[in-house]
Amino acid sequence: MSKILLTTSNRDVAAQIAYLLNIGGQLAYNQSEQSVMHSPITYVVEMYGNQVAGVIGLRCSGNVTELKHLCVHPSFRNKGIGLKLLKKGVEYATTNIVYGTVRSDNLTNIRNNLRVGMKPVCKHRGRRGATIIIFARRK
Repeated sequence: MSKILLTTSNRDVAAQIAYLLNIGGQLAYNQSEQSVMHSPITYVVEMYGNQVAGVIGLRCSGNVTELKHLCVHPSFRNKGIGLKLLKKGVEYATTNIVYGTVRSDNLTNIRNNLRVGMKPVCKHRGRRGATIIIFARRK
C-alpha cells in the first residue's frame, strides 16, 4: 500500500482551519489551532499546495452525521470547492442520515445542498436572528 507524506504539518493545517472558521464570524466562539486539533469533529480538507482552500467538518452522533463548518477561503471561492466538499462530506459520513444547517441568505450553499441530494426539512431562528434551514438526506 502507498504512503503519502505531506510537507505541511497537522498543526499548520489546524491553524489554517481555525483561521477559515473564524473569518466567517458565525461561530459562538473563535477557534484556535489547539481547539481544532482536539475537536471531536473530523475535518475533510481541500488543499492547494500548502494552503487550505476549503474545509467541512463531520460529527457523527448515534445514527446521524452532521455536516459542520463548511468554509472556502475567499481566494478560492467560485471554483466548485464548496460543492466538492459537500459531496465528500456525504460520501465520508458513516451513518445513513446526514444533515447540516445553512443560513437562509447563503444562496450558494443552499444550491449546493440541493445538488448533493439534501432536502430542506425545517427552519428555525438562529441565535443572531437569521433564519436557519436544516437540510437532510438518507445515503
